[in-house]
Amino acid sequence: MMPHDFKPLHCLLSTPDALVLDVDNYEAYHHDATDYRGRPAAIVFATCEQDVIETVRFCAEHEIPLVGRGAGTGLSGGCVPTMGELVLSTERMTELCVDPVWRIAVCGPGVITKHLQDEALKFNFAYPPDPASYTESTLGGNIAENAGGLRCKRFGVTRDYVIGLRGILADGRVLDTGIFNRNGGFNFTDLLIASEGTLVITTRIAVRLVPACGRGTTILAAFDTPEQAAQTVSDITGAGIIPMVLEYVDGDAASVANAYKHTEGIDKAAAVLLIETTELDPEGETARIRRFCEGNQAAYVRAEADPERAEVLWDVRRNISTALKAMAAIRISEDVAVPNSRFPDLVAYVSELNAASSIRINSYGHAGDGNLHVNFISMTGSDGDREEIERRIGELMRRTIELGGTLSGEHGIGLAKRQFIGLEFDDSTLEAMREFKRIFDPSSTFGPGKILEI
Repeated sequence: MMPHDFKPLHCLLSTPDALVLDVDNYEAYHHDATDYRGRPAAIVFATCEQDVIETVRFCAEHEIPLVGRGAGTGLSGGCVPTMGELVLSTERMTELCVDPVWRIAVCGPGVITKHLQDEALKFNFAYPPDPASYTESTLGGNIAENAGGLRCKRFGVTRDYVIGLRGILADGRVLDTGIFNRNGGFNFTDLLIASEGTLVITTRIAVRLVPACGRGTTILAAFDTPEQAAQTVSDITGAGIIPMVLEYVDGDAASVANAYKHTEGIDKAAAVLLIETTELDPEGETARIRRFCEGNQAAYVRAEADPERAEVLWDVRRNISTALKAMAAIRISEDVAVPNSRFPDLVAYVSELNAASSIRINSYGHAGDGNLHVNFISMTGSDGDREEIERRIGELMRRTIELGGTLSGEHGIGLAKRQFIGLEFDDSTLEAMREFKRIFDPSSTFGPGKILEI
């Protein structure tokens, strides 16, 4: 791609440091949390909506592709500038206003998810979506991917709380949806959520809040086989119990976390469940869940009602990602989801993959809604391992579709799963998606090559 003269854009932005041309000194903006890498043509740090408008208009006029970016915690390659795009960061757009009367919050796309949760809690309200990266991910990124989290089975995902969006179209015009346009017209809000930054650049977000609730009892259960743990998940959900949190961790992932920080009872576990009951009837729910665990031959069950002691149990889940990053030369994390009734089949398949592979494959995830994060790990980083990872990822995707599942529970498609999207959607559906893309972005300015080939 030929170099561009960005001086005219520099004069249009609100702050002198908004435009960065020495992109080599900003290596973090060449990638997200995947292995995908690219060199941006330039980086713009927008601090207000007008910065976004001017940048989009400039890119449209000069035919410069663009990718929107939040905190860069995504796991699909969606904000990676592999085609020499300009990277438009909205991380500095951090407006946040909580309205306790209307029980809503209006936020800039750069607001960190946990910051919103903390601010809402000051008024005794909660914003329930809690992706694992909630201490660093932005709401704009959560919108782009429709992020879920540990509590998604009971409380839903990002989409369930967004009541309005304001975004900039590919020609620089403003699009208001939901409460920002008084709820009239077509429901564009749902269309824009999970569009991965390919339709608009979000500049304002309105979300609903719910009354804050207390914590229930945390239960850790260890099993001798993954199938026993998966069946326990199926039994719990089949009985109509909807815990606050229901997490599955396979034995290999648990051992990685345990090596990082030891937790009693999981040394020889083939699978672990971490469950938090509701505050409504913690004793009753704990007793019922314990019976299901014991009925599936749990080797170890521990329940903690005290929040501080419960936090120790959650270290098993919380430390996996950090521990994997420290030990692996390559770690590719994919997320797939299947109906709850097929979760045991998915877990068994991942176990088979691991046994048949020269690489290490482990998994953990939001078992309550069938969402499993599968890690493909190379300790050497060799070309052979990379080829093995690509082959095994393809096998996982195909098996997930056979089980009636979907390619992504919350990470998105981006670059990482673009080649597999035809497994899930037929040609007419894919063409309908392309038509929507062409209507919103006829020149494919936003996120070219992401999700779909246009």
